[in-house]
Amino acid sequence: MIRLRQVCLATPRISDADVLADILGVVIAHRDPLVSQFGLENALLGLGGTFVEFIAPLREGTTATRFLQKHPEGAGYMVIHDTDEFETIRARVEAQGVRIAFESTPESRGPENNDPEYGYDSFRLVQLDPRSVGGTLMEFNQTAGNADLFGGYAPAGMSWQDTVQDVGLPKIVGAECTSTDPEKMAHTWASLMDKPVEQDGGGRSIIRLDDGSVDRFVAGETSMFSRLLVDADDPQPILDRARAAGLDVDDSAFDFCGVTFVVLPRGRAES
Repeated sequence: MIRLRQVCLATPRISDADVLADILGVVIAHRDPLVSQFGLENALLGLGGTFVEFIAPLREGTTATRFLQKHPEGAGYMVIHDTDEFETIRARVEAQGVRIAFESTPESRGPENNDPEYGYDSFRLVQLDPRSVGGTLMEFNQTAGNADLFGGYAPAGMSWQDTVQDVGLPKIVGAECTSTDPEKMAHTWASLMDKPVEQDGGGRSIIRLDDGSVDRFVAGETSMFSRLLVDADDPQPILDRARAAGLDVDDSAFDFCGVTFVVLPRGRAES
């Protein structure tokens, strides 16, 4: 199983998370105290078992600080997949010579840092260098019990299920990356997942994931995560709140923190 579980936006203002939560009609499901060791603060918006994360630097010299020097108003930072085949994917990373930006496992952290309160006693993650995978930081992770969408998911803490199990909540159904070579980027991602690259109705390269969501790739002058597809029972209240927040709404989409959010009726999201 490989699932599109989370996307991450970097912002100079962590309060952007509260603004988007109000627009989408969701809550902040978790703020992870453990990310402070990287000089960051974060907030995870819970979208029906999927998550939009915001990170903001607490000090100079972080990777997010350097990223925001190029994108001072914020931008798409990372696309995150959870899986139940972490070791298989990790072996492909090694075999294909993909550079690793960061890796954390129970063995590498040591028992003193595997706090079961946050699910870290089983959590494994590998983040892949954007230069090796087409320009967007990419993560695979695994937590014990994550076969169930509302089972274990360490990045969201231990009590997120109390706030995001409402079946009426909007949900992430696709992430789109722009790339100067989208076909190459798509095939790089697909090779790590052992999945085919297909073409959608708009001629874009896509990878269909095991939860029905898609990773999508389009040509652009820059290489980064740039567009998020969200489905909702009724998109109109979300779009109305985006307008009320002062955002320009174009048909079913609005731009926020450097990412275009496309909100479409449940079951009719683009694929």
